[in-house]
Parts: sequence; C-alpha cells; structure tokens
Amino acid sequence: MTRALVAPVFAFCAAARNGDAKSRSIAGRWKNSGPVQANVGVGPRTSRRTRRVPSRRHVHRVTHQDATADDDDVVVSSDFHDPPTPNDWSVPGGNIGGWSKNLGVVLTHVSADFDTLSSAVGLAKLRNHQLNENCTFVVLPRGASPGVAHFVQLHKNKFPIREKKAFPFHGLKWVGVVDAQRKDRLADCAAWLDIAKTVVVLDHHVLSTSDIDATELIVENVGATATVVAEMLQTENVPITEEDATLLGLGIHADTGSLTFENTTPRDAKALAYCLEKGASQKVLAEYCNPSLTADQRDVIARGMRDVVSTTAEGLTISRVHVECLEYTPGMAQCAKDVLDLTDSDVLLMAVSYVHGKKNPYRHVSVIGRAKPVKLVDLASVLRQTLKGGGHPKAASAAFRMDQSLLGSGVDADAAVDASVTTAADVDAAVRAVEDARIAGSVEGILDALVQQIVTTQIPPQKTAKDVMRKADKVISAHPSMTMGDLGDLLERHDHRSCPVISQPGGKDGSDAEDKGGILLGVVSITEVDVASIKGQLDRPVSGYMKLRAAVTLTTPVSECEKILVEQGEGCIPVVENFEEDRKKWRLAGLVTRATILKTHEYYRARRLVGGGTGGGDKENKRSVGGSQSILLPALATGAGEARKSPRVTYDEYLFFSGDELDKVDVGVNRKS
Repeated sequence: MTRALVAPVFAFCAAARNGDAKSRSIAGRWKNSGPVQANVGVGPRTSRRTRRVPSRRHVHRVTHQDATADDDDVVVSSDFHDPPTPNDWSVPGGNIGGWSKNLGVVLTHVSADFDTLSSAVGLAKLRNHQLNENCTFVVLPRGASPGVAHFVQLHKNKFPIREKKAFPFHGLKWVGVVDAQRKDRLADCAAWLDIAKTVVVLDHHVLSTSDIDATELIVENVGATATVVAEMLQTENVPITEEDATLLGLGIHADTGSLTFENTTPRDAKALAYCLEKGASQKVLAEYCNPSLTADQRDVIARGMRDVVSTTAEGLTISRVHVECLEYTPGMAQCAKDVLDLTDSDVLLMAVSYVHGKKNPYRHVSVIGRAKPVKLVDLASVLRQTLKGGGHPKAASAAFRMDQSLLGSGVDADAAVDASVTTAADVDAAVRAVEDARIAGSVEGILDALVQQIVTTQIPPQKTAKDVMRKADKVISAHPSMTMGDLGDLLERHDHRSCPVISQPGGKDGSDAEDKGGILLGVVSITEVDVASIKGQLDRPVSGYMKLRAAVTLTTPVSECEKILVEQGEGCIPVVENFEEDRKKWRLAGLVTRATILKTHEYYRARRLVGGGTGGGDKENKRSVGGSQSILLPALATGAGEARKSPRVTYDEYLFFSGDELDKVDVGVNRKS
C-alpha cells in the first residue's frame, strides 16, 4: 500500500557537526536560516514575536511491506542471551568524556507516563537516525508512575535511557521536551534548557501555555504526543524494533484511553495501526494498559471512597476527597479514575498531600481531576485558572505548596474564555477563595472552592422535557378507533416506531380555538402491530392494544426522561401539560423520543441540538498562515555559535491561537469581541 504522508517540520542544529552554513531539519531537508527577528524575552508564547513564513508542503511516498512471519514459524534459539539490537546505545569516542559532540537529550515530564516516555524514546531515535549517530538520550527528571517504572526496569537496555545524575548535561547541544510546555514539569532539569543551543518542545495539549524559550514549538491537536512521533518515524521510514513499536502503542493507549477519550482523533488510530504493523506486542499492551494496583494505591482508593463528599448540581454529581499520605506516592491518577468509577460520580477532584522536607517541612498537594467523557465540565480550564495546572478537559492536574501564595496562579483575563459561562470576575473570585483556604491551611477548603467554581461556571442549566420535546402540533398521533393495520401503515409512512393515542384525530390540531386538544389515552408501538399481525387481528381497534405506562411534566429533567425510557422500554414518553390534574384529563404537550435523548448527549456530530461546532466529516481542520495552504512553517536554523532565534511555532487548530496571534494570521473564522 502506497500512501502520501506530509513530512514533519522539526528543526535542530547540525551545523556544528558538518560545518555547513545550512542546517538540516529532522525531516531530512536543507534550509537556509535567513534573517530572523530577535526574541523579545522568555515568557508565555502569546507575548513572543514569531516570524511568519509561507509554508511549503512536502510529500514523501512511503511503501509498507505487509509481509510478517507467522508465530508458528518462529524458531526460538536455545541461547536465551539477549542479542545486540539496533537500540544498543553505546557511544564511541567524542569530546566530552566519551560522549558525542552533538550530544542531545529528550526530557519527559515529572512522574513520567507512557505517552511522555514513548514520545521521548521515539524522538531520540528520530534524531539519531538523521545524524546517523547515537548521540541523543532520554532522561526522566523525576520518577515515573508504577506501571511505567516496572516497564522501564525490564526494558532499560532496549532504549536510550540514562540516569539524570550520570548524564553530562554541561555538553548539551540539543534538548527536546515532550508532552509538556512548562519548566516546572521538568523539575531541576529545566536548567538544562539554558545550556543547549537548540530547544524543541513537542506536545499535544493545544490550550496549554508555555514558559519555555523554545527554538521550535510543535503542538498538534491529537490524543497523544506519541501519535505525532509515530507519524514522524513513519514519514522518515525510520527502522524501529518491536520494543519501540510496543512502547509507542502504550503511549497512544494511555493518553487516549485505548481510543475512547473525547480528544481521540483518526490520526491516533492510524498511528496505533502503524505500531501494530511494526510488531507491537499485544501481550505487553494488554498487561500494561490494565496494570495491577500496588498496596499504596489500594489504600488510597479505600480511604478515598470512605471520605468522599459529593454535591449534586443540575443532575451531575461532583465529588471531592482529600487523602493524606506519609510520603510521595506514585500512580495517583489511576486511583482518581477508580474512585470516580466506584463512587458513580460524574466529576471528581482528589487531593493527595504529604509533608516534604525535614529542616523546613511544608505540605505538598497534588490535585487530580477526572470527569466522565460525556459531561460538559472542562477540568483543565478550572485547574489552569486557579492552580496553574493543566491537562485535558476530562483529565487534568495541578500541584502546589501550602506555604506559598496561590494568588499568582491565576491566568490573564483572556483565560476567562476557556469556558463558555466563565467570566473574569468568576476566575478572580475562585482564585481568592482558593487562596483564603490555603491561608487557613485547609486542603478540603481548596477543594470546596474548586467544586463551587465548577458548579457556578462549568455546569449549564439542565435541559428539561420542555426544552427538547417535539411539540404536540407536530406529533403524529393515532385515534383509538383506528385499526391496527392502519396504524402500521401510519408508522411506516412516517418512519416511526411508536406514537401516542389521542381522543380526537391529530391531537391539538388548532381547528377549534376553544378546543384545548384531545385527551391523552395511551401509547402504541410497532411491536403491538406485529403482535396483532401474528394473531390476525389487524382489523382490531388501537384502543385494544394501547397502554400508558409513564408520562412526564414540562419541567422533568432530560436525565429522568432517559431513565424512564430505558427502564420502561418505551419508544416515546408523552409530556403532559396538566400533569397535576386527574389522569383522565391529561392533555399532550409534546413527545420525548429516543432520537431526542441521543441529540441531548451530542454523541454524533451530525445530530446535535445546537450548531456552532466545527462539524464532522473527513475534512482537515487546518487554517492558513499568510495565505499559504498549510500552517506548517519552514525550519528556523540555529547555527553553531549563533544566539538563539525566536521560536518557530507549529499549530494544528485555529483554537490554539491567542488573541494577539489571531491578529497576525488569517484563520478564516469570526472571533467574538
């Protein structure tokens, strides 16, 4: 199969190695550096001056060979010694104690997960392939989750991973940062960014802000950073081993919830398919995608379920819990997910705290937020606005110290647009409430302030039957004297499976201004028509088959309508306008159907109650920069001995641009003032 792939735009300095005035991008192209505007300092990327250059789209043709050996044909040697692999990372020679003069490192974020680890390993392999030299390594700044740590210990010799304390960072020429955009996510390894001549940041959190002075910033709107790296490896046709493919597959599985999270894209599925084509082990994927819990994790989950406090608002259950530990305990993200599921909550905020330090002890707090996929809450926005956290709408986190002020954690005024019902005053009030709780030394108070912010700014009023029903004058109804055969023809003609039975034809047809409409007698479905057909009773009247099991009022929440529809097995639920009166006097106000419930959930892009979204389909959601057909910009070269240039920024969605940057580019959308 031959497929056209877009060459990734990814730059790094190679002039020190070849002495040429040109620099080579990681996609294998040669570009002149050209004049570049001076950088205006370090800070969030919305304040940087970025050079805008018309892009060029380069296409490579990659042919995949599908020939694979059958498992039954594999001959296992009696020698169980692990043979050398292409991932043997010994570096002969060099000018820094045996290390290469093109020394580079890829940093994961603290408490590394599979996405950041797999992206780091893949990126290191990609750079080494371009330089034809094993000179790029992976360093974990501070720990990893239990499952990742177990995997690394078993596979360490397969990947270019080095211990932080044994890495000669003083000789760094190139640094990559994956799955993170802020220095505090790199712990003390953030100081290495000032040493390297070239810094590249690769991430998939499109709404996160960055404080890294990067030479190149690549942000793609996909479910996992590993997806972007897998696409680069595939485009460049870089040879990867089964272990490499397995690790990349784990990264995609972890950050997309095995392709079930809302942020999952078709690109993630294609990247995962690429990993399987390259030999990713299904046994390893199955084992590490559903890891066993440690004793500490089980203890945290048990205490979390015991101490959880829940609040109900607009039909949603928002829970919070604080768990105190004796020391740092990894793997809390999995614990938060389990507590969310076991408590049947829609939203959960779990704080895990411990006392750190002996001479000057302080309480360190990590807040982990999780939400059910179909809910409207944006936890990344909440934690970013109040605690300078980040993540995804349904999975976010933040960390802070109880002895340090949180007033500086709030973002600028533009951050208020993250949620449709949030205002700058709401953000300011939430930050002050969190700070007051911190001063009082109450972690529970901080969680309560966050829950209050979610309730007031994130949860819209719950829809009722009146909001979503089909009104009575548009409802197809049957008269009790109609035969079952005629009813079957009526349902088939209008493609319905059920309809209400009204005491007069057409229900509220408006033919008589003084007539308030017929009386609701019952509901009949296509199932009753089939039963009548089997019994040979199609000439019988509808009144002999109709029944009225349930009805709702105009103010009944849609969630309650759904519960009735599922439990009663009804195809439609009548909405009664005079529910408080005697049942024999009920008048039909409208009808709630299965299709109505599905629309309220917005499961499918083509069937939504409100517009304004980008819509479905297979069209690429790309926006042009400077009139070009792609927003991928040419590489900015950084030659040996040159000062660092203003970063090249790659965006994948117009949503990612700040207000200032939207003034510089034509994204083809109308912005609200």
